[in-house]
Amino acid sequence: MNLKRNCTVLLLGLFLAASIGSCTKAIFSPVKENQDGVINPITTSSTSACAAFTTIKPQVDFLFLWDNSTSSNFINSATKAALNNTVNLISARFDYHILLAPLLGSGNQYASFASFSPDGLNGQAMGMKIDVSNADDALDTFPTVPGSFENGASRAVNLLSLNSGNGIFRQNAYTIVVVMSNQDDTSWVQGAFPAEADRQNYLSGRRHELLCIRGNYNPQSGSCAGFTALNSLQMRFMHIGPQVDRCGGSQPQYSPVHNTYRDLANFIYTADFTNFNPKPNDQLGRPFPDSHDICNQGNFARIFDGVNNSILDQVLAHKYNFWPVASVSAPAINPSEITVVKNPGGIVIPRLSTPPAPGGTGFIYTDINQTVNTRFEPTPGEPFTGRVIQLFGNGVVTFPECLSVTTQNPVEFFGFVHLQTKPVESTISLTINGVTIPQGGPNGWELLKSGGAPQFFPSFNIRIQGPGNHNPATPAVNRSGYFLKVEGTAIYSNGANVQVIFDPAS
Repeated sequence: MNLKRNCTVLLLGLFLAASIGSCTKAIFSPVKENQDGVINPITTSSTSACAAFTTIKPQVDFLFLWDNSTSSNFINSATKAALNNTVNLISARFDYHILLAPLLGSGNQYASFASFSPDGLNGQAMGMKIDVSNADDALDTFPTVPGSFENGASRAVNLLSLNSGNGIFRQNAYTIVVVMSNQDDTSWVQGAFPAEADRQNYLSGRRHELLCIRGNYNPQSGSCAGFTALNSLQMRFMHIGPQVDRCGGSQPQYSPVHNTYRDLANFIYTADFTNFNPKPNDQLGRPFPDSHDICNQGNFARIFDGVNNSILDQVLAHKYNFWPVASVSAPAINPSEITVVKNPGGIVIPRLSTPPAPGGTGFIYTDINQTVNTRFEPTPGEPFTGRVIQLFGNGVVTFPECLSVTTQNPVEFFGFVHLQTKPVESTISLTINGVTIPQGGPNGWELLKSGGAPQFFPSFNIRIQGPGNHNPATPAVNRSGYFLKVEGTAIYSNGANVQVIFDPAS
C-alpha cells in the first residue's frame, strides 16, 4: 500500500517537473524581431498646363478709351457687364496692365489703372491703381463732355506716351488700344469744307506716332524723336463703333462715316516690323481688320467678342518648344522616369536620344537648372528658370494644347540594413523583395561588429553611391542601431521591401 502511494507520488512529481520544464522554455525563450517595411517609397508628381494658361503669363498692356460724350449712351449696366467679361478674361490669362480712361479728357485725369502685380510701377501709377474687380465702377467717374470734336487717335498717342515711363505700358509686352465710341475721330475737320487730304494728313501723323511708340519701325519720313519706343511684341488699335452710320443718327457732312478709326486700325494691324516680328493674322478675310460694329447690338454683353477673339487667337496662339518640369527649389527627379502626355488626345510624347535625330518627334531632358525661353513663336519669350524638357516635331505645344508631365524621385541605393535591437547573429534571416539573402559571399550580408560583438551606431548613413561603391551618398538616410552590410545583387534601391527576422540578444 505504501509502495503504491510512493510510486504515485513519484510519477506525479515527474509529470510536474516535466510540465514546469516545458512552461519554463515557452515563457523565457526570446521573442523574434520582425522588421518589415519599404525604404524611402517611390513618389510621383504630375503637373499639367495648357498653352493658353502657362505658368508664365504673357505681358499684355491695355488702354481702354470709353466714349463719354453727351451723344453716347454706352456707359450703362449692359456695357459695364461686357467690360467685366473682357477684364475677367484678361485677368485669368495674362500678366495684365489695364488703363481705363475717358475718350474726351486731358492727360490722366479720371483715368484708373489695374494690374496683375505692382512690379515696376512708380508712385504716379500706384496713385491711379484700383482693384481689377472695380473696373466697371471706374466708368461712372467719367464726366460727360458736350459737343466737341472727338480725337480718339490723338488721345491714345497722348496716354501711351504719358504712361510709358511710369511702368503702366511696359517694354516688350503686347500693347492693345481699344476705343469704344458711337462716332468717328473728327478732330481733323477744319472749316466748313473738310477735305479728304486733311483726314489723310491726320491719319498719317497718328499712324507715325503710334508706330514710333510701338518701336521696331522705320519711318519713310520724319523721325521718332520725343517718343519712347516700347518695343512691343505687337500693337493693336481696336475700334468698336458704327460701321455703317451713326447707329441710326444723321450722317455728318464729311463722309464716309468712321473711316478714320477704321483706317487707323487697319494701318496698325498691317504695319511691318523692322526686327521681323510677325504681324498678326487673326483678322484675315475681314474687310476692316480690328474694327467691330457697335450698332444693332441685341446683347451688349457681346460687344467685346471681336476684341476677345483677337486676343485669344493671336496673343495666346503661342508655340512652345521648352516646357517647365521643376523649379530651381523643387526636389530632385529621376531623369529616366519622366512621362509626357499631350492633350487633347492623350498622346504620349516619346523620349528621344541626345542629340535627337533631325525630324523626330519627342522630348529630351537635361538634368540641370537652366534659363530658357519656353516660347519660340510668334517671338521668343516667356523665360523660365529651372529644369525643363525640350520638345521636337509634333511634341511642340501650340494653343490650345495642354501638356502633362509626370516625374518620380531619383533612384537611391542602400548598402546596409538597419536592425533596431542587438541581434543574435545565428538567427538572422534577411529577405529583400521576396528573395532570401544568404549570409556571406559576393551577394550576401554580414553583420557589422566590434570586438566580435554586434556594433551599435548612434547615427549611420545606410545610403551609398551605388552597386560596387559603398561610399556614403547624400542626402544621408541616417538610422540608429545595428546594421547588416549587403553586397552585390543584395544592394537595393528605394521602394524595396526589406524584411529581417532575428532573435534579440539577451
